[in-house]
Amino acid sequence: MPHDNGRIYGSFKKICIPEVELKKEAESILPNLISLKIDWETGQISDSQLTFQIVLLYLERRVKRHPFLRMGKPLPNRNQSKEFLEVVRFYGMPDTVRFALWKWHIGEWDIRLIDYNPSSLEMLESQSHGYRYSTISWIDAMNGSLVEGKRDAFEHLLHDLAHAYMFFREDYDFEGQKQFFREMYLDYSKYESILDTNPIFRTKFDYCISDMNSHPAHLSAYWNAIRREAGISIG
Repeated sequence: MPHDNGRIYGSFKKICIPEVELKKEAESILPNLISLKIDWETGQISDSQLTFQIVLLYLERRVKRHPFLRMGKPLPNRNQSKEFLEVVRFYGMPDTVRFALWKWHIGEWDIRLIDYNPSSLEMLESQSHGYRYSTISWIDAMNGSLVEGKRDAFEHLLHDLAHAYMFFREDYDFEGQKQFFREMYLDYSKYESILDTNPIFRTKFDYCISDMNSHPAHLSAYWNAIRREAGISIG
């Protein structure tokens, strides 16, 4: 988790701020968040457009100089979101986030924005059908609190987009991942009893089905390993 006893680490640490500063930040951008939330809930902006606007809002707040990068050329009009996402890089984060947001924006990747944290089973079901959730926690964004005590609302959204990239990227075999998750979803009932009685297996199982996007060969190897560890026979 990026926030741990006051320390910040992880892929987005350059653009994370200390937990004690989150409430002040939330107060300063609250009118913007409320306006965006209303526009989204009334269908005036799409899921990807809202996410794009949130990225702009937080980056410009947290990065005072050059939050957006484009070597040797002026920035395109930010209202032209498709062009902006094609050529601009975001400071302080892997380009996987920008790429996932761009693919989502042009309709090539099926990412769906929700305003709550899905259960691991909900995430498994979504991936078995070939789409991936991303979450904007309005409550935590507006209150300046951490989502489940781990990440601020902005970083939580970026984390979800980074996972979407790992799910849809071509060299990680999207179709193979989808098939793997489909089989796990269909077999879920077989493991419910041990999930209820073995918390270690539960933790590793939940990680596998909701927070581990990799090549299907790696997913299968991990799945086999945690079953053996739990004493479950592999047919």
